Amino acid sequence: MTKKQMEDLADMIVDKLVTKQKELDQEFIKDLEASNVPIEVHERISTKDKMVMEITRLIVLLDALEKAEKYEQAAMCSERIKLLKTELANM
Repeated sequence: MTKKQMEDLADMIVDKLVTKQKELDQEFIKDLEASNVPIEVHERISTKDKMVMEITRLIVLLDALEKAEKYEQAAMCSERIKLLKTELANM
């Protein structure tokens, strides 16, 4: 599997996770509304969503660093991506 294929697969997995979380959030809000308990809902960016956004940002940065041949910085960026993906998978 090439690096590009792995990144595409990771992106697809993250997209599915984010979509599923949004569905579950909406279902939870509907259940709360149906309970007739007075509530105030503020949609906040979840930790998972923040991690997904950071991974996405780092992937774009990694691509730019590789194109600029800044391999040392690219390696550090790649390690950070791996760390975040591991944390995300363990949530």
